[in-house]
Amino acid sequence: MFLTLPTRRLRGARTVLLFLLAAAAMPAAAQSMQCGTFKDARSDTVLRIDSSVDAQRQRAGHAPEPFHLDVAGADITAISLASTGSSTWTLSADGHTLDDGDDHYVRDSEAACRVVPPFAPNSCRADIAGCMGRMVWAGADSWHLWCREGIEAACNRLIEDYRTDARNNWVIDRVMADPSVPSSVAAVCQEDDPAFDAEACRRNDDQERVAAVGTAFSLASQIPDNLPLPDEQLQELAEMCARHPSERFCMAVADALQTAGQAELAQRVLRLACRSGNAPQACAKATSSE
Repeated sequence: MFLTLPTRRLRGARTVLLFLLAAAAMPAAAQSMQCGTFKDARSDTVLRIDSSVDAQRQRAGHAPEPFHLDVAGADITAISLASTGSSTWTLSADGHTLDDGDDHYVRDSEAACRVVPPFAPNSCRADIAGCMGRMVWAGADSWHLWCREGIEAACNRLIEDYRTDARNNWVIDRVMADPSVPSSVAAVCQEDDPAFDAEACRRNDDQERVAAVGTAFSLASQIPDNLPLPDEQLQELAEMCARHPSERFCMAVADALQTAGQAELAQRVLRLACRSGNAPQACAKATSSE
């Protein structure tokens, strides 16, 4: 004898069965990010997960290092916003431990994740891998823009670029002041001079260029360790430190201000970095220079 069910009940049972089969076939949902702190007992290093894309690592005696996170299940790609380096952090299934290849972190506290608005189009964080891949050779315009976005590595690159320009200008000024460098254009290179000779001018230019390069190389070992930056650059750097007071960058800005004779503003920059929290070296330097 066959069991018969009403047609409506068959359709309902079929719908439920299809739903269950579909649910069973779906891949397991990726583990959601759990924010809070993790601590490595051996080194006392602390990882603080602030949001699904933001974290900080703090080693004893150092300022926090900011990271951009890219979460893919239990694996987290962490890109340093200070050094541009990257590493993979692995979160355990229960969310209790986290490994970065060097340290083993155990959850120390839990916190609600901060909500992060979408990153602005064409910003560094919107294409973090591409941005960090271009960081070394991006150039002053990009470093300036990314520093204003709060990317610490770009701020560090920008001030080093300004220092490089200062060193180059120091060498150029001394090469041009060298008595062996002609102060006027040779007659063979002046088209309105009877002695003008294009080929002789080319040879003369080559000789002068070789002499200038030789003089520049001889001056390389004499470049001072610290050279004053232009006032407009110093004011810009101080303003960027005020907006994004990372310890390493602000300490570099303070050194540049001190070199330029702006001791009061240098002290203000150090105190600003210190007040931002977790900047032990800036705090120590601010205290020692009072």
